[in-house]
Amino acid sequence: PWMVEKDQALKVINKAWDLGINFFDTANVYSRGRSEEILGEALKERREDAVIATKVYGKMGSGPNDSGLSRKHIMKQIKDSLRRLQTDYVDLYQIHRWDYETPIEETLSTLTYLVREGKIRYIGASSMWTWQFATAIYIAEMKGYEKFVSMQNRYSLLYREEEREMIPFCKANGIGIIPWSPTAAGVLSERFYKDGKIVLPENETRIKPGSDDYRVYIEPPENAEILKRASEIAKSKGITISQVAIAWLLHKGVTAPIIGTTKPEHVEEAVNATTVKLSDDEIKYLEEPYKPKPVYGHR
Repeated sequence: PWMVEKDQALKVINKAWDLGINFFDTANVYSRGRSEEILGEALKERREDAVIATKVYGKMGSGPNDSGLSRKHIMKQIKDSLRRLQTDYVDLYQIHRWDYETPIEETLSTLTYLVREGKIRYIGASSMWTWQFATAIYIAEMKGYEKFVSMQNRYSLLYREEEREMIPFCKANGIGIIPWSPTAAGVLSERFYKDGKIVLPENETRIKPGSDDYRVYIEPPENAEILKRASEIAKSKGITISQVAIAWLLHKGVTAPIIGTTKPEHVEEAVNATTVKLSDDEIKYLEEPYKPKPVYGHR
């Protein structure tokens, strides 16, 4: 709920709850805390049944200590996040990116302290190189710090670079995979597919030429073929392209894709994708056109 007004955001959250979803992911930087405020208001009467995840790292002010993973920044941000979320603990507290300026020992010791204080239950990470994640886990094990239980990375039919190292590493170590942008910022939908090509809808405001999303999802020529094949499978099953994209992810062994949406009906569409079955041949058909891409999203 950082791209829509409060009333609409509450409708989306309530629809998700009614459909059995109790895990909600946000971040302090989304609208400078407004997303956390709306989520906190929506869940305050059902807090014990809800699982709330938020993140820390991004710039929350103009000062030199207003971003990153230093002890000072984390301690201030968890306090502010708890206030906005109207709760005394966060279920999953995630480092939003890797901090090149703060020793990982400082970050891990601070997160461990917050777990022992009861302010967070588990720690997670998002979008970094596998060597960085492996280093953090090794240091945590060596020094008795809390270990990361989840990785939130960019992963979809149109971006599969995480299959090289991060996803196998997570699976081998029992770490939950909760990918962001599972429908490629909405590109994996009928809205972006026309006459065999990927096109930007007239009212599209999020993906702009020159942006990372544009380079990853719009520019690669093979992406149109992937979308074409997803459309064929969708039509054969009487479902949508987005449902094919989500079903594919679930067949790849992820724990739970992070779905971002602005309409209640889109939540229902995503939930219904959990029942879609893809054959091995269909999965191979969807994956075949993919070509390696530069890595985006780690910075």
